[in-house]
Amino acid sequence: MKSILDPTFRYTSSANTDLRKTFARIRRENRRQTPASTRETVETTPKVTPIFRGQRPAA
Repeated sequence: MKSILDPTFRYTSSANTDLRKTFARIRRENRRQTPASTRETVETTPKVTPIFRGQRPAA
């Protein structure tokens, strides 16, 4: 992240900032940095653990 003291830093007022474009750019940059094989592994990993009410889960 650039510092305000960095000579290449350019201030952009909030009125001139498009958040959709900013987040789209960040997502693109993150996709380039993350290898495809890692993305596939992350997407297939279960994110939810089932809750069994009144039942014992199979061991």
